[in-house]
Amino acid sequence: MKYNRQLMQAIMWDRINIAEVVGVQVISLDDAPRGYHEFDAGVPKKFVMDPHKLFSAA
Repeated sequence: MKYNRQLMQAIMWDRINIAEVVGVQVISLDDAPRGYHEFDAGVPKKFVMDPHKLFSAA
């Protein structure tokens, strides 16, 4: 459990950019067709759609 606590603290205090570690790309609703195309092609990343632009450049 100590490892999990250290990891959680690092994420909470922005010492680790979790989006980079897990391969996440935030896209707008306008970019959704491109995201679906890349996902379908097997690109090794995850897409999070942000239609209201709540995330800055995450």
